[in-house]
Amino acid sequence: MSTYLVDTAQIEWQEENPVSKVYGDIYWHRGSPLDEKAQVFLEPLLTLVQQPPERSQVTVCELGFGFGMNCLLTAQAWQQRPSSCQLNFVSIEKHPVDKVALEKFLKGLKFPHTEKLLAGYPPPYRGQHIVWLAPNIRLLLIFEEVETALGNLDAEVDCWYLDGFAPAKNEAMWQAPLFRKMFARSRPGAQVATYSAAGDVRRGLERSGFETEKRPGFGQKREMLTATKPGAWSAKAHGRESVSIIGAGIAGLFCYEALSRRGLTAELYDSGKAGPSAIPQLTVLPQLARAAETRYRFSNAASQYIRDAAGFHESGLHWIGRTEEETVRLKEISELFPDNLIEARSDGAFFHNAGWLSFSELRDELSPAIIQRHIDRLDDLSSDQVILATGFNRSLLPAQLQVRAIRGQAIEVRTSGIQHVVNSQATIFPTVNGKSVISGTYENIDSDVVREEETRELIDTARKYVQLDDSIVTPWTGIRAVSRDRLPVVGQAPNWQAAKEVNRVSAIREFEPGLHYCTAFASRGATHARLCAEHVVSKLLGEPAALGLEEQQLLSPARFVIRDRLL
Repeated sequence: MSTYLVDTAQIEWQEENPVSKVYGDIYWHRGSPLDEKAQVFLEPLLTLVQQPPERSQVTVCELGFGFGMNCLLTAQAWQQRPSSCQLNFVSIEKHPVDKVALEKFLKGLKFPHTEKLLAGYPPPYRGQHIVWLAPNIRLLLIFEEVETALGNLDAEVDCWYLDGFAPAKNEAMWQAPLFRKMFARSRPGAQVATYSAAGDVRRGLERSGFETEKRPGFGQKREMLTATKPGAWSAKAHGRESVSIIGAGIAGLFCYEALSRRGLTAELYDSGKAGPSAIPQLTVLPQLARAAETRYRFSNAASQYIRDAAGFHESGLHWIGRTEEETVRLKEISELFPDNLIEARSDGAFFHNAGWLSFSELRDELSPAIIQRHIDRLDDLSSDQVILATGFNRSLLPAQLQVRAIRGQAIEVRTSGIQHVVNSQATIFPTVNGKSVISGTYENIDSDVVREEETRELIDTARKYVQLDDSIVTPWTGIRAVSRDRLPVVGQAPNWQAAKEVNRVSAIREFEPGLHYCTAFASRGATHARLCAEHVVSKLLGEPAALGLEEQQLLSPARFVIRDRLL
């Protein structure tokens, strides 16, 4: 059964050299690890990528992140490339180094991107994590067993760094099935670099289709291997098409942010439909269960990626069980995590990394030029690519998506001293400028009329948990866009006729050119939208996808059409 967390590295320090207790092997040879890694890994990459053209991208995939030195060395060298050229650095690590040990080691090396790496370095959550080291350097860090991670990776790789423990110590990282997955994910002319010169490694690479070559090794090591996928290599284009985003709520703003971060501009259209984004305070909380299924691991990863977004406030969240059964479930979930992440309470659980998002702070930070225009037809747009990040919209969201409207109401009242989010029969947010938001109600209609009885219900419910002054009440209503399984709809629009003829999402081969969905976030847009927006933009630009193949199938716009066909 899958778990939310992977086991961290067990390290024994011998003088200043780390040794893995699990594998009984060194992380690098004694002496200068930087010189060794520069010769073995960085030189083949820089030989391949000498003068990349403007608006291009290069993808490196490393097996064995360790202490991050290959990543930081490569990022440092990439600073000499044009700023419009993006480095996608993918790294897979089964046993991540604890952040405290990582920080202790890296603080003496003075890499220019160390601070960014440490700021974004995630807890040992299983799966994919995005860390931006610079506007043109994107780290996709994957904590998982290597063959599983590669099987779920959606990327085209230009250069591989094989930097795991020695084949004799860690056989799983040097097997033929792994090399075949590498070959399938390599672009023509892609390079493979490794310190190993073992005959089994060379033969495994060759049988998978690579052409190998022995080169002088580092220091006392006589030889090392490089390999090449047949074909002529050229840098991949990046960000040369125009983009329009429909919807200026949370999802639309995060799509705009993802493009802007890469130096790309987009036309952002406000569809005029008020969704939950209009509410001043919005919950950021992962959806979890006792079984770490894909949907819950996705939600956990999304709640991690939102943490450095403008407008996010890490206040913590106290979830008070509404029933005895829910209280027991919350305690059982908390047992799956260390107390510094989720802590059991007598009445539920406290989520230390949870909090809330201010939509107005996010919008003000991004300062997009929003085009106020109601759009009913995509034919009216001339952009090469269109991202539908709208809320509930009958004219733009096709029936195949099975998105429905659920109305919600929230209020803002006077409070004092509320420090963290309280979640139970209502959600009560921390005091900001003497006020707190209380939400929310659920009703299967798309009316935006404020209902006095719902306002009174929210006030009465909140009074069970906090003190408040209801002499002045500001109400909001919003229409949530909710899919049939309550998960977002994310990805490129399929050719609907072709989708009806396949038995699984991964078999779809025909798509609508230039049309992408990032919608149906229900009441979890503040938690999920940023990672989903990053995924849509990464796919649109041909980068390593922010979501793995398994997560993509889970959120696919075609999933309901295929499920209904198989019933």
